[in-house]
Amino acid sequence: MSLFYIPWRVSLDFNYNDAVIITEKAVDAVPSKQLIYVEDLENVSNLESSVILVDLRDDWHRLEEILALQIPMILTGVSPYTVSELASILDNHFAYTGYMEFDERGHYVLDVLRARENKSLVFRVHNLKKKEYPNYDVDKAVTRYLRAVRERSIDALLFLTPDNDFDYDELVSQVYGVLDGMGFASTELVSPRTGSSRFALLASLFVFVLLLSVSPLLAAVVTALFVLFPTVGLPAAAVFGEFAIYRRVSSLKTGVIKGLLLFFSFSIFLGIAINASMVGASYQNGLELFRGVKISLVALPFWLFVTGFGRSVSKKVSRGDILVVLLAGLVAVYYILRSGNFSFVLDVERTMRDYLDNVLIVRPRFKELLAYPLLAVMIHFSFDLKGKLGPIIAAGGSLVTVSIVNTFCHATVPLWTGLLRSAYGLIFGTVLSLLIIAIIKKY
Repeated sequence: MSLFYIPWRVSLDFNYNDAVIITEKAVDAVPSKQLIYVEDLENVSNLESSVILVDLRDDWHRLEEILALQIPMILTGVSPYTVSELASILDNHFAYTGYMEFDERGHYVLDVLRARENKSLVFRVHNLKKKEYPNYDVDKAVTRYLRAVRERSIDALLFLTPDNDFDYDELVSQVYGVLDGMGFASTELVSPRTGSSRFALLASLFVFVLLLSVSPLLAAVVTALFVLFPTVGLPAAAVFGEFAIYRRVSSLKTGVIKGLLLFFSFSIFLGIAINASMVGASYQNGLELFRGVKISLVALPFWLFVTGFGRSVSKKVSRGDILVVLLAGLVAVYYILRSGNFSFVLDVERTMRDYLDNVLIVRPRFKELLAYPLLAVMIHFSFDLKGKLGPIIAAGGSLVTVSIVNTFCHATVPLWTGLLRSAYGLIFGTVLSLLIIAIIKKY
């Protein structure tokens, strides 16, 4: 499946990985769309290269007038229309409609766009809110905009003018310069409008074969859900697939490098199988998401810790046992807080992320850099590590599989980004692993 899907998906990504720049004011030498507010429509003579920002709370009564212009518009806020009514209005006018990422007032808009019949007429917008400018300098803001394109294949970058003395022109110029140099700058709004069901069928076959090693009944049930009810089937395939990979590979007698490669390969295949089932316009335009991210991140490590701790603890719980549980709890809380779009990240880690993004194009996931050495330790001891820390090491090592699979559970992420990120994790993680194993062998 991967031999067919990867070339097709990479081609799709490069066709739709361009981003158009939308500005409130023109910037020299930067081709951009002009952002127009509804109240300023009468003062604009040429709307050909414009995008209208429509606040549905204030502008809903002019919606028919705006739609008649047949130019792209970005929606925010809530209108008196029901979700289905507004979705029908947009479809009837074939309106090319955008929504802003992380918009606090955008939940209604997302519901409307999900209810549309034609979900390909949707584009995604990333912007730095006016209130956020004081928290950024130009370099950090540039990195944020570039990350939106590289890591989430955003369709449009919106630059609102700041209320402070932030160098707006320099920000826009730098972002455009880097995007243009990478071939990611566009002058037209284009969003993904295609998909292929044949990849979903191949993906379901891989999931079935993978889970067959655990249980034929489980394989049949999860595969059926995977095909017929993807909202439930995709996370089920991720969770049970991760268990199947860990169970199968951990039963093999291998060296450290071969073991790491096996975990990496099977995890990549499972991640790609899930990714291949999310190629429709709804997923590619961010309207439908992979549900169950949290459970797919914690199920395997939690199970390994609980079962391992249960085997290691004596009949009488000691202080050491309590300390292990407390340590595992703190690590688990931090791990969960760091996952998701609004994750908790330490300033030092954010700085390191930005640096690696600029140097490597795509940074490896830090959790993988920590997890690979732990997994290597488990492989070195044939997954029979004794002692109080054994359950923590086993759970931490399983994050290699969990993290790799999770990388491909985000439909809007370009596939090349996920592959490169995972490859970096393998390379750097293996180097760290070999150093740790060398120390263990010596001492």
